[in-house]
Amino acid sequence: MFANPWVIGIIAVLELVFGFILLGFPYLLGASAIWVTGCVLIIAGVLRLCQLFRAGNRWWNLLAGLVYLLLGWSMMAYTEASLIFWTYVIAFALMIGGVFRFVIACMMTEKKGKAWRFINAIVSVVLGVLIAYGWPGSSIWFIGTLIAVEMIFSGWTLLFMAIAQRPADGRA
Repeated sequence: MFANPWVIGIIAVLELVFGFILLGFPYLLGASAIWVTGCVLIIAGVLRLCQLFRAGNRWWNLLAGLVYLLLGWSMMAYTEASLIFWTYVIAFALMIGGVFRFVIACMMTEKKGKAWRFINAIVSVVLGVLIAYGWPGSSIWFIGTLIAVEMIFSGWTLLFMAIAQRPADGRA
């Protein structure tokens, strides 16, 4: 899969280190993610507006470009409000996803893995409720913490993938 497990191992360790560092600055990381997303949306809006002169769907490009520009500008101008909003959206999505997982688990005819579906459903709903219950206070730390934890798990995954690629005799 990867050419050199050592390179992947080094990337994994760096990702782990940065993930743990970022875990100490959840508000800064969350606000930065919102701000960068706003910048990307503004760029996408400008590109959509440039498509007005080239593509056939002029009204759609105009509408999409204006929505992207407005959304991007609002995310950059109102970063904390955007953090609050998106934290609430994530909490709601977790609750809805948990309910769907529960329904799927109830509909499963095979016993294998059914308990894990129920556990997954319960964890999703509980996590969503906890985030929403702590909202808007949870908005200050949640998105940044989520990004940092994802980076840590990604680092661990890369590290174990690099270790699994080593030859059995220890040479690599």
